[in-house]
Amino acid sequence: MKFDITLRNLAAMGSPALIGMITGARVVERLPTEFPEAKDRRVDTLVRLDNGRILHMEWQSGYHPGMPWRMLGYRLPISTTYPGVPVHQVVIQVGGTRLVADRLEAEGLSFRYRVLDSREQDPTPLLASPAVEDNVLAILFGAPLALPTRVRAILTRLAALDDRSRRDAVTQLLILAGLRNAAALVLEEAKTMPLQFEPITDPLFLDLIRRGQREGRAEGRLEGEARGEARGEAKGEAKALIRLAERRFGPLPADARNRILSTDAPTVEIWLDRLMDAPSLDAVLTDRPAN
Repeated sequence: MKFDITLRNLAAMGSPALIGMITGARVVERLPTEFPEAKDRRVDTLVRLDNGRILHMEWQSGYHPGMPWRMLGYRLPISTTYPGVPVHQVVIQVGGTRLVADRLEAEGLSFRYRVLDSREQDPTPLLASPAVEDNVLAILFGAPLALPTRVRAILTRLAALDDRSRRDAVTQLLILAGLRNAAALVLEEAKTMPLQFEPITDPLFLDLIRRGQREGRAEGRLEGEARGEARGEAKGEAKALIRLAERRFGPLPADARNRILSTDAPTVEIWLDRLMDAPSLDAVLTDRPAN
């Protein structure tokens, strides 16, 4: 499971402190993140703010030379769908030693957006937020030296949740912890607190940790590099979807397995997004994303 699925879900479900920290404004409406007439133009976060602007936010694991063109590609359908509305575009980079460019300068074209290094942002608003999504995201923000203190604060917040919510939040925390090589730290800190974290011994959690760590080591890779790599990554995601779906719904029918394995990567990514809350396998594998 790719780390950006977790980031996208957290931001989509509600991260008011993060959005307020970036914009100084409050979310008043969550907008659709897909543009059906533009192929593969699903953005990470799209919200309307109380200052009348629209915020478009993208997560980036590391340096990507094509990021300016991607952001321009996202901007066109947003501005076409919401004509006349000011758009604030932000890239939050969570890793890498070199930041992506914050502008595109070409003949007859000048385009800019904002780039933030999450490691240089104060995580205090996220830790103080009543939204669990903000609390989990805090592991990616702030100086690495303060990570143990930050992890303890996050776990303290998660301890107050009901069992299912806590399990979901810990799953997301462990995935993101892999990007900071901090999964072991999360597990160790959990042992010192009065928390019931039995699920972390489940193979599913260990698999999520390994996947997060691989994403952290690969933070400089580009989206859509070589076709062979893209096919390999799509196959890996399809197998992950099958494994996780079988944990929820039991052994999958052969036709469902074959459908997943033969489906393109963007669709598999959408199905992975749905898996946590979908009531049935059919609800996961519908042709169109749920609204």
